[in-house]
Amino acid sequence: MKSSGFSRSCLTPHRRSHALPGFSLIELITVIALILILLALLLPAFSRVRLESKVTQCLSNLKHIGTGVALYVQDTHHYPGSLGGTVMAKEFTCRMTDRDLLEEMKRRALYQYIKTAEIFHCPEDRGADYSPDSFNYKSFFYAFGCSYSLNSSPWEFTKHRVQGSLVWQVESWVKEPARYILAYELPARPTWKPMTKDPCIPRDAIKVQYHFHWHFATGKSTVSNLDFGSDRQRFISPILFVDGHSANHDFTRSLRDQPKFPTEATKDWIWYQPLPDVPGQRWSQ
Repeated sequence: MKSSGFSRSCLTPHRRSHALPGFSLIELITVIALILILLALLLPAFSRVRLESKVTQCLSNLKHIGTGVALYVQDTHHYPGSLGGTVMAKEFTCRMTDRDLLEEMKRRALYQYIKTAEIFHCPEDRGADYSPDSFNYKSFFYAFGCSYSLNSSPWEFTKHRVQGSLVWQVESWVKEPARYILAYELPARPTWKPMTKDPCIPRDAIKVQYHFHWHFATGKSTVSNLDFGSDRQRFISPILFVDGHSANHDFTRSLRDQPKFPTEATKDWIWYQPLPDVPGQRWSQ
């Protein structure tokens, strides 16, 4: 029989084994190490972005509150004595009934102007822990229906005589509305807290000074004056000013450098308007 002229190898694909090159153990470990290093570098940045987004949310909330205050002033011709929010938690009130709590909420100045409760909620609201001597407010929004505080009264100690508080004043009373603080979060200034678990205690009870950390807190959120010296966290607070703009500020320097006078004016803010100093006299409480 004659050959067809084609070899069998021409009709059948030639089979060769082409083994893919594999990773050695050292190469695999190197790749994993590089991935871990990248994650270690990126995770803090992602965490920082997440925390900063919560500050941005608070600034947005405060701008809405500022709009509500502007409407209130337009209608009443004076500044409010409260903000807004939801009902207070019953366990933190002075034996108020459900009806009393509802009526209290409706009496708040901004109740008619801002209906969205979340506007009054800071996403980093860590409350205030006064335990074991008093309550642990794990969230101001839960306990009092509002995370933000109205600048309704000056601090107990001031270097100058105080002209008065913002509450019920006419709009023209504020001389520098772009610097005068209207509303703030708890870390912006200390708090005097009566040492009792009874919310109906008299105002002359023994009090302790506390400081607070909410945004970017890495340790305890509540620090008493006894632990203040060992605390190394910063005091960050979004602020609403009388002119309606909001900004994020660091109050660490004021609180640490002037612990007795934490509300003295800086280039960025004013907590109170001073009366003119009397010649030859020095005012200091």
